[in-house]
Amino acid sequence: MKQIILFTISIFISVAGFSQNISSPTKWNNSFLEAKLITPELKIYPNPCKTNIVTIDFNSNQISEIQLTNITGKQVFSKKFDFAENKIQLELNDIQNGIYLLRVKSIDNKIVVKKFIVSRG
Repeated sequence: MKQIILFTISIFISVAGFSQNISSPTKWNNSFLEAKLITPELKIYPNPCKTNIVTIDFNSNQISEIQLTNITGKQVFSKKFDFAENKIQLELNDIQNGIYLLRVKSIDNKIVVKKFIVSRG
């Protein structure tokens, strides 16, 4: 019984110390917060995609390349664009239902990866 009480007390002290470190803003890693603010905004819609057309909107960045990779890591779609645009519509006729990672690269080499789902009925 003593061992259980001591174990419980030591866990409580460890968790209390851990939560104190998290809640203290002076100990946060500000580089993570700054990186999140600089990351270009990528919109993919509709997501999940229930049709054969998806729109990719890369905010103020011009898209130079798009890659679609399935959850096993196999690249199922890749396209480079000679004339970069901020918004592109893709036809997904040959893409099976499933979960994918959509990788978008801008002309200034910014890369954003987002989860993308194809779910046709």
